[in-house]
Amino acid sequence: MWNSRFPPADFQDFFRQHAERVLLYRAVPCPCGNQPGGPSNINCLACGGLGRFYPDPPVTTRMVLTQVTQRQTLEAYGELIPGDMVADQPPHAPQLSILDIVLPTWSRGEPYEGDEIARGTTASDSLTYRAQEVFFCGTVDPVTGAATAYVQGADFSVAGKTITWLTGGSAPAAGALYAVRYNAQFEWSPWLPGQVRYERGTNLGQRTALRKRHLALQTISQMVASG
Repeated sequence: MWNSRFPPADFQDFFRQHAERVLLYRAVPCPCGNQPGGPSNINCLACGGLGRFYPDPPVTTRMVLTQVTQRQTLEAYGELIPGDMVADQPPHAPQLSILDIVLPTWSRGEPYEGDEIARGTTASDSLTYRAQEVFFCGTVDPVTGAATAYVQGADFSVAGKTITWLTGGSAPAAGALYAVRYNAQFEWSPWLPGQVRYERGTNLGQRTALRKRHLALQTISQMVASG
């Protein structure tokens, strides 16, 4: 019997009306280090030295995603920053854990400050996020201040998170840094455990604070460094 103050039909209707379809990639501790609980291998190709990897295909689920500025009672998550989101999940939905990846299926990218990338030795390099629109790709001479821009379609192509340098076009030298500014399809990650909520023994679903993935990784690194 429903013993909560929340009418079950209204509660379910709330998720039907407001939930977004997202892809959930579950993070798994990467056993690439030398001992349990020790540091990860910075050269690991599975996790990239982060200590988490994603071996399974994503799970499609639904969440109500809200900008943090619209939520007032978030003390349980610690210090939040502008741009964070809060995910509310229906009861019995897949629960989120630290460094899982939530990928909303919005088709349009959002402004992102861009990446600095070290040119590799293969034809392709990796971006932090899936690029929806590239505004600039180039290098700079720190002595003269002159910038060298590369042209999409002539020098490189972009598909998802991969930038591929084209045969016959110009490209940075191997090992050189270059910048890419683009609109990104952001990935979001929890940096703290989510809140599992119950009302008089009834599962109300999980609530979790989400941060853009590159900022969540910075936050976790700062927390680890500060002890």
